[in-house]
Amino acid sequence: MSLSYLLAFMQRTGPGVISNTLQRQFHVTAAVLGTLSSIQYFLYMVMQIPVGISGDKFGPERLLAVGVLLDGTGTVIFSLAHTFAWLLAGRAIVGLGDSLIWVNIVLILGRYFKPQVFGTMLAVTSTAGNFGALLTTIPFAALTMAIGWRLPFFSLGIAMVVVAALNYVVLRYAKSHLLPKNELHMERTPVRATLHVVVKDRNAWATFACHFGAVGTYIGFMGLWAVPYIIDTYHLSEMGSTVFTLIAFIGALIGSPLAGMISDRLGSRKRPYIVTQVLTTLAWLSVPLFGGKPPLIVVGIAFGLIGLGSGASLLTFAVVRDQTPKRRVGITSGFANTGGFLSAVLLPVLYGTVLDMVGGNGRQSTGAHPHAFSFALAFLVPTLFSAIGVVGSLSIKERHAFGEQDELESDVDPSTGRV
Repeated sequence: MSLSYLLAFMQRTGPGVISNTLQRQFHVTAAVLGTLSSIQYFLYMVMQIPVGISGDKFGPERLLAVGVLLDGTGTVIFSLAHTFAWLLAGRAIVGLGDSLIWVNIVLILGRYFKPQVFGTMLAVTSTAGNFGALLTTIPFAALTMAIGWRLPFFSLGIAMVVVAALNYVVLRYAKSHLLPKNELHMERTPVRATLHVVVKDRNAWATFACHFGAVGTYIGFMGLWAVPYIIDTYHLSEMGSTVFTLIAFIGALIGSPLAGMISDRLGSRKRPYIVTQVLTTLAWLSVPLFGGKPPLIVVGIAFGLIGLGSGASLLTFAVVRDQTPKRRVGITSGFANTGGFLSAVLLPVLYGTVLDMVGGNGRQSTGAHPHAFSFALAFLVPTLFSAIGVVGSLSIKERHAFGEQDELESDVDPSTGRV
């Protein structure tokens, strides 16, 4: 699962390294380029609740393997595209595959590990994903500069197809021979009644807002706009600019295990989540406060904190696992994850639109560079999104200690469908 998530993160963040190249090669504006990420994350977003339901009903092991297979197939199509329409088609397939990966990983881990170590084990897998993002900085940038962008993405897609087959074999064996007797059992419940409970659940909306603030801002910006921002503002090379995305990915790499272990030790998910959400919001706000062009050391610190906050977003699923009756862990996880990818859909397009409008049509094929003032206004978008995450973390209600949710009776009667 960790290998799957590592490769998934590589294809998710890889386009950010080549965004300037894609904009020049396919002759598109900043706003149009933003749709490349948005279509992927839109499909990811709309699939989250259906994926949560399907994972609960049909088993997450099989769905995870299918997701990795689709992810790889879409990445291969992306690498072979010679028109922008085919680029979009490839990213759309990636979005469908990506949507099946994380929620099903959460469900699988919930089956195999006790609540007392769930946060830490979730952090292990999340850290692998963030390490994959790290690989798409300097190493990936150097590779694309040496041999072009198509072969690296093609190879990544093929690797994911192979790992999908390995997932199918390994997880089938694990389910048959290793699943503990005290697993988080998945039961079929009426979907409509379950959804009715989820949308009335305070913690479902709180974690939705947390993920909206911490995740979508990070992947929407780092996956597309971070490198162009550094190049256009500080006139660094693509290689030099990836140093700052590397800092962000290292922050995420640290944030996942740190948040998981601290929250397990404290017996609280809420307190560390509030701290990381506030720090992330202040980091985004630093760019507008400096008029769009803060000192590079401030940019480095801000990017590191933004990554740290994204890494800590695994607490969303720890809250769901700890505070939700077992019959709706999957659907509530999907609902919360929808928040993160709603912001990932909105941010690339809104950010690019601000650059186009204020910066004189942004950075088009003519090579014109947006002014620092344009970036100052564009960074207000992720700042606002992140502030919503602060509200969400403050709204989390920790009703009971770790493990006690397994003793709760379900709030949906499976025989009648009544709440």
